[in-house]
Amino acid sequence: MSTPEVLLWCKLNRDQTGFMFRRQDPFGPYILDFYCPDYFVAVEIDGLVHEGKKEKDEIRDTYLIEHGVHVLRFSARSVLRSPEAVANQIKTYLEELRAAR
Repeated sequence: MSTPEVLLWCKLNRDQTGFMFRRQDPFGPYILDFYCPDYFVAVEIDGLVHEGKKEKDEIRDTYLIEHGVHVLRFSARSVLRSPEAVANQIKTYLEELRAAR
């Protein structure tokens, strides 16, 4: 895992959000950075490897969305700046999904 992924995993893995996540989770032909199976939410951290690959990311996102997965993308820079803030955004999103059920 990249440094931003490790930092975010420390926030998601320790159940600080109240939701269960898996890391490096296979989904069809893809490996998701983080996945919350209870709410079908994929969390992707976009670092330098994603630069110039916008079309591939769009194809991937379309596949996931067609299979009922919500995709949240965050830049590696935002995770490095504040993994707590990113984890809180993810938590808020999942709480909204839970409330809508």
